[in-house]
Amino acid sequence: MSGWLPVLIIILAIALVIGPVMWLKPSSRDRRLAGLRQRAAGAGMVVQMSRLPESQGQGTAAVYISRWEDPRRLETGWVLELQRMEHGMHFSGRWDWRGDKSAPRQAWPLLHELLDSMPPDALALHATQAGLGIQWREQSGDSGMDSLLGALEKFRPGIEEAIRRPAPADGGR
Repeated sequence: MSGWLPVLIIILAIALVIGPVMWLKPSSRDRRLAGLRQRAAGAGMVVQMSRLPESQGQGTAAVYISRWEDPRRLETGWVLELQRMEHGMHFSGRWDWRGDKSAPRQAWPLLHELLDSMPPDALALHATQAGLGIQWREQSGDSGMDSLLGALEKFRPGIEEAIRRPAPADGGR
């Protein structure tokens, strides 16, 4: 038995060194998410974490934000969220506004089209001072990212102009 004691001590010491190192190693999921977010950054987007829509429970999910070209005089601060079920009173099928704030009506036709173009695991559409963002679970991977990038590239410019307040008649004085 005394001959095995040094071997057990060495094995235990190795386990104590390797265990925490392996614990810090990113999982395949972490590497996949980092790749998606790096791809978004390469496309000039910002990725932020935001709370899930109320209908989706507790937690957070990433919002991929395409920056506005000209953020002046935009009516932002509205969010379209995925709801639990489809209802005729919702904005579009299972999508409805968070709270009382909605986008200007001029943007509604484009928003309907954008909702149809988003990834299947999309949760919300955010209009912030930073830009127009799609919140999604990132489960659809590269195909979802392709949908997200294509949708924002196609619809963000038109939505940006549709939510812009007219310039003051007196030239801003």
